[in-house]
Amino acid sequence: MADLDGDTAAQRRFIDRLGRAMEDVGLAILINHGAETTLPAAADAALQMFTTVPLEQKMRYVASDCTFGEPLIMGYIPIQESTESLPNSVEAWELDKAAFRIPGEDPAKALTFWPDERFEVALRPYWQACERIVLPLVHAMFRYLGVEPTLYDEELSPPNSTLRFNHYPPIDDAVVDAGQKSRVIAHEDYGLITLLPATPVEGLQLYHPRHKTWSWVEAPAGSFVLNSGDWLKMISNDRFHSCTHRVSVPRDPAQWAVPRLTIPYVVHPHETSMVEVLPGFEPRYQPINGRDFMTRLAARWAAR
Repeated sequence: MADLDGDTAAQRRFIDRLGRAMEDVGLAILINHGAETTLPAAADAALQMFTTVPLEQKMRYVASDCTFGEPLIMGYIPIQESTESLPNSVEAWELDKAAFRIPGEDPAKALTFWPDERFEVALRPYWQACERIVLPLVHAMFRYLGVEPTLYDEELSPPNSTLRFNHYPPIDDAVVDAGQKSRVIAHEDYGLITLLPATPVEGLQLYHPRHKTWSWVEAPAGSFVLNSGDWLKMISNDRFHSCTHRVSVPRDPAQWAVPRLTIPYVVHPHETSMVEVLPGFEPRYQPINGRDFMTRLAARWAAR
């Protein structure tokens, strides 16, 4: 992303590469993004929330309904039983800005979301670093589309985001021997974009719409995997894809014994925002408010 601070040619190069990636599959790898120094502490804190906090204590924070409907929830999400159609081998925490002691939020209330204050301290810099990345990326994508770059500045200042910590426990050999290769089924994210730090344990796979094939996503340490969501697909009038992805069992059996941790940062529309196709396109979609847009997508996921 350092090219965005470079000369005109460097900026154009970054914008073109990012735009083509969004048109092709909806996924890009970001380096030199400015959040590198926050990643180790964030990953360590997130892992400790799963491995050092007793289950009884975690269950006190069990997820409750969020404004957008039941499938979008805040708090702790325990591992659920898997089925053939919906494998689910991950436990998670999902939090929004109210969980952080940042400007505009109640610092006392923020601490009620955490089993220990040290977790908020460790993860707050990561949250803030992700926030700073959003607008430059959106400006670049809008420039590629020929849209006024600052059109969403008010909407995204600050963005309405969630931070999710996903913990994939070590894999039992018997599960793989029984043919279970999936850890999270294929899906698309609801939001505008998702920022996912690269992980040492593989699992993320990307679907290529034109070729109808899957491939492993390999990203260097310290990088972000950026993927587009349904909101970006809609406002771009289908010019950009909503990235279809899934999480699978690693190819290397040596990684089966290693827990996999991810901390994706996802940008959603505000509840009262109007979600509509960007200027300059012949709209394929009718305008809809943010709450109804997200509720409709959540219902689609719940029906799977």
